[in-house]
Amino acid sequence: MIPLLAIPLLPLVAAAAALSLGRRLPWGGGELILGAVALSLAGLALMPSGAAASTTWFESGGYRLTVGLAATPLTYFVAVVVAGVAFCVGLYSLGYMAGRDDRPRFFAELGLFVGAMLTLVLSSSLVLLFAAWEMVGLASFLLIGFEHTEPAAGAAAKAFLMTRIGDVGLLLGWLLALAAVGTTDIDALVGAVESGRIASGAVTLMALLMLAGAVGKSAQLPLSAWLPDAMVGPTPVSALLHSATMVAAGVFLVLRLDPVFAAAPLARDALFWVGAATALVAGLIATAEADLKRVLAWSTCSQLGEMMIALGLGGPRAATFHLAAHAAFKSTLFLAAGVVQERMGTRAFDRLGGLARTLPVAGAAFLVAALALAGMPPLSGFWSEEAILAVASGHGPGTGALVVLLVFLGGAYIGRAGAATFLGRRRSTAGPSKPGWAMGTGMGVLALAAAGVGWLLVGRFGAALPFTAEPGTEVAWRNLGIAAGVFGLGLGVAKGWGGAPALGTFPTRLASGLAAATEAPARWTMRLAQTIPTVEVALDAGARAVAQGSWGIAERVERIEARGFGRGGDLLAAGLAAGGERLRTLQAGRLYLYTLGLFTWIAAALAAGALMLWP
Repeated sequence: MIPLLAIPLLPLVAAAAALSLGRRLPWGGGELILGAVALSLAGLALMPSGAAASTTWFESGGYRLTVGLAATPLTYFVAVVVAGVAFCVGLYSLGYMAGRDDRPRFFAELGLFVGAMLTLVLSSSLVLLFAAWEMVGLASFLLIGFEHTEPAAGAAAKAFLMTRIGDVGLLLGWLLALAAVGTTDIDALVGAVESGRIASGAVTLMALLMLAGAVGKSAQLPLSAWLPDAMVGPTPVSALLHSATMVAAGVFLVLRLDPVFAAAPLARDALFWVGAATALVAGLIATAEADLKRVLAWSTCSQLGEMMIALGLGGPRAATFHLAAHAAFKSTLFLAAGVVQERMGTRAFDRLGGLARTLPVAGAAFLVAALALAGMPPLSGFWSEEAILAVASGHGPGTGALVVLLVFLGGAYIGRAGAATFLGRRRSTAGPSKPGWAMGTGMGVLALAAAGVGWLLVGRFGAALPFTAEPGTEVAWRNLGIAAGVFGLGLGVAKGWGGAPALGTFPTRLASGLAAATEAPARWTMRLAQTIPTVEVALDAGARAVAQGSWGIAERVERIEARGFGRGGDLLAAGLAAGGERLRTLQAGRLYLYTLGLFTWIAAALAAGALMLWP
């Protein structure tokens, strides 16, 4: 139990230590984060099979909220990927952040993120998974906006808010699961779904709500726009968050709850179509981007869309393979792009070019990772792309052709990016120097992983996953996929050498339209928010007018009451009092006066009667 708990806790403790002691340490606290992640990796290597730790956090009214960690084959696999990439990126960060006074804050935020991500992937409880999910979002906000004095740092808020939209769906989804099962234990939920104890409508709604969370975190349409703008963060942030961890969390969520989605065909169909639309649109946009890191960002959206396609077609094993392969080659590409940016001071293609000789380490790493992304055998991307192609082609020629098209687009945009950066003539006068040992080592290890992790995936490491192996790819489809990647690379290199978009100007217009469509709701909301003060002023003025009118009416009523009813009542009371005084004098208690009065009234009555009867 203790080793399992230590895996996510070590980076969190190191983050606190880096923040408090970083200024006194040679590497600004980075050595603490690196050591903690290394210990977490060692703990995973020594972890016994099936290790788990769980306890009840809160119980009331028949509902039980559990918190716990479990090293299942899937969670163990993804935790190794996260910790491995985090270690290499942390090593790279030692050189990248060298000499900066704000290193302690950076490494503290990095440790916070890694600890939260490891908690997320190892969680056996929906409530703990959601808490770690939100912590990942907070840490990503801090890391993306690390350069908070820069005008573009506002993209961190955009990323935070757009992912929160999807998080609402995840929150409602696990609350629905709690209501249906009575506990937040993931295995209990899966067991209830597989045994049919939950109505199909509830399962479908639950899956769709959780899909919303995955769409936001993995930057799928319509919540994709935040990811390219998040490239304002430091390069290690892009390499870690936008390759193997934060953006992969949505894919991991669907993998973790695969039996739930398998029992909800509508949710799986939605998963496929969202992934297909995102992969195609993002891949097209990437072919026309003029910024190196933005190409990689749109590429990430597209590659994650391919994983969603595989999941939507019932291929979780293929999606898991591509998650690991993508983590290796995409983090390598981001780190190489960081070397280029640090040495040249720009990421714009029109100011890059001819850097293969001056940055040979970065160029070689970029080449290996680019070929892996394009699906060139025998690199890692070939094996994972082939697994996705096998699943897609098994469902029909249409889905198979879609994946082949995506392989072509991948080759086109990465070939263009590589050629525009490392080939051709130099377009900038800056004199780049070789990267430091830390940056080169971290990038080199990931490049080796991008080259060789495919062999591990198709071997015993991949066989340990809890998913059924998909049928192999037919030779015709395999050859077609390789040909598409080669053709895409050739086209991309030819266009990138000359600095032109790979597929013309249409992707640029598509990007503008997507940005307008994505930003329109935000603009409407902003305009609505801007009208609220006006509405408030009008309501306040109306309320004041009503209050003043009511006050005036009250004053008039008071005057009428004082001058009319008040004075009239006083006069009536005074008259009654005076009459009473006069009547009281008749009640003197003297008998002779009463006899005289009676005689007088009788005499008067007789006289009146006589007068009335007189002829």
